[in-house]
Amino acid sequence: MRVLALALVIGVLATPSAAAAPGLQLLVRDGNHLTLVGRQTIDVGPYRSLAFSGDGRLISVGGWIVGRAKLPTRWLVWAPTGERAAYVTSQGGVVEWTPSGLRRLEPNGWGARWWWSPSVAWSRDGALAVERDSSIWVLRNGTAQQLVGPVAPDCCTGGPSLPVPFAWAGEHVLWWAWPGSGSIAADGVALWEDGTKLGTTLMYPDYTAVCGTHLAFVSGGDRYSTAGKSIVFDGRDVSHDPRLSWVSPACSSDGRLVAAASTNTHLLNLTETHRAIWQLLPTRKQLTRPPWGWSDEDPRLVGNGEVLFVRSRIHSVRDGQTWRDTQKGRVMLLAHGRLRQVAEIGYVLDENQEPFVGQYYGHYDWSSFLAARP
Repeated sequence: MRVLALALVIGVLATPSAAAAPGLQLLVRDGNHLTLVGRQTIDVGPYRSLAFSGDGRLISVGGWIVGRAKLPTRWLVWAPTGERAAYVTSQGGVVEWTPSGLRRLEPNGWGARWWWSPSVAWSRDGALAVERDSSIWVLRNGTAQQLVGPVAPDCCTGGPSLPVPFAWAGEHVLWWAWPGSGSIAADGVALWEDGTKLGTTLMYPDYTAVCGTHLAFVSGGDRYSTAGKSIVFDGRDVSHDPRLSWVSPACSSDGRLVAAASTNTHLLNLTETHRAIWQLLPTRKQLTRPPWGWSDEDPRLVGNGEVLFVRSRIHSVRDGQTWRDTQKGRVMLLAHGRLRQVAEIGYVLDENQEPFVGQYYGHYDWSSFLAARP
């Protein structure tokens, strides 16, 4: 296993993956097999988020940096450049990993917290946003400074409203105000940029996109992703079609914007989610038309105007007293008007398995199965 893992890391250092597209590195999971497309496949364990290091030379599966280290965390966040990663310890400390080893940025007992997500975010210049005591702190050059908070209690539950930092937009921290309840959060939370409320959204990483000076997010609080969602881009609604529910924006620094959209409705059968990929800017046009029974999800802009997405299909069957979901996907690349499959993706999961992955009220989470680096 270790030999294969090291070989996989060496493969990342090699030339771009010819099986995907020039300049595109693609890491895909299909069941228990993890493949660097065009390079090598290894066997892996539990479902965890996949990621490339900032320089693209290393990969991680949860807290496992393949071929380098196994860290005591389920969530690891890479800095945008180089080979630096950070995580919050179960005792409230903050740790940085580099190939030279571990460095404790804040000691255990400092008060940092993680929930179901990393709760830390790197800026382009190497600062780290962390939640601590219902506030957001920024760690930079050995100092810690409070940026936001303490956040006022949630209006509906009376409990704490906890800020969860997840990204930076330039010099500003983006964060969700978690109401302390997963069920309440499923119906929408406030999205903030430092001390400014931007709107209401759902707590999915693919519902907010930062690209250069641009910011796009999904606006709407209904837990059904197929109902009442629009796309806000640089502060204005650009979807302009209430017949459709819009999700998963992806943008580029030159202002191009794509998203996935389905009929605006509350589906009785969520396995019938049927989305297509649309370009919203600079001009509006429908880019894909999936066959019935399939749904085009999680678009990403890569390369020179190319669009990567997952063509998804989910099927549930009952096995005795247990429901098992089979979710299969095709990683598709739309380049220069031509559509082709570059990898397979998917899993078989029963209702008792943890952690939860898959579809939730029409939202597909492929974060444990796909990482791409243009």
